[in-house]
Amino acid sequence: MSQRLQSIFFFLSALLFALLFFLPLAEFDGESNILIFNLFGIESGIPGGAVPFTKMFSLPVLILGVTAMLLGGYLAMGLFRAVKLVQFVKLHKISRINIIVIVAWIALTFAFYIPTIAKSMVGLNDIIYKVGAFLPLGSLILSIAAAAGLKKDIKKVRSTDRIR
Repeated sequence: MSQRLQSIFFFLSALLFALLFFLPLAEFDGESNILIFNLFGIESGIPGGAVPFTKMFSLPVLILGVTAMLLGGYLAMGLFRAVKLVQFVKLHKISRINIIVIVAWIALTFAFYIPTIAKSMVGLNDIIYKVGAFLPLGSLILSIAAAAGLKKDIKKVRSTDRIR
């Protein structure tokens, strides 16, 4: 079985979300201010610049990011220790939840937060997407690949159980 490969995929997925703690998602260049959007909120790129949002504004992004990271880590460790079919089925259900959380994070960030921040900027010149904006997409791809491999492993185990 290739459960160790899926463990690595889930670990890398969690690692990509962990990198979001250190990398910005987007930079908004306006006439009088530069806003930097990261996992912890929105900061001004100019010392003493005004930020039109509170730290609580981006709390859902932080919560979903931490949830995706923790689920990926749990799945990586759980797969490495899993032996019974019931454990694999449980982990596959959790992996689907992980994929839903990642998709919700991507949708919330790009469909709500980035347009809202852009609307608040006076004289918005440009939105610059940073490396952090693309990490969740990589995490989603790794999680989907791991869940598909896990499903194949479950089918293999079920087919060998029928032979016995």
